[in-house]
Amino acid sequence: MSLINNPKYSALSESLGPYLATLQIAKDAREIANSLDYRIPWATALDYASRGEFPNPKDYPDHRLDRVKEYLTYVTDIEIKSAILLSYEESLAKGHLLYDYNVIEDDFRKARVRVILNILWDKRPHKDK
Repeated sequence: MSLINNPKYSALSESLGPYLATLQIAKDAREIANSLDYRIPWATALDYASRGEFPNPKDYPDHRLDRVKEYLTYVTDIEIKSAILLSYEESLAKGHLLYDYNVIEDDFRKARVRVILNILWDKRPHKDK
């Protein structure tokens, strides 16, 4: 459906004008994307906002750990992989970066965990700017 032919946009456009109506729908789309932790594309969020609907979170599962696991296919050390996954899961739950080395005691391997985890944490799609 075109935004121009959308009943919600038409009602907003009549009351606020076309510029403010567009800003309001964009704001609603950002709120929808933020509430789903940026698991949906911007275009999908804009579509829901223009229809005045809210998506069901069950329809958009969290794939962040799947992407992390995909990146970790290049790491051959299983203990480093498990430490990074454990740290990433804990960091997502707490909302800030945490390091959990699991059974790793070697300083060089700990540094490798920190470097890879920092790269993955900085590239996460939901990071605050």
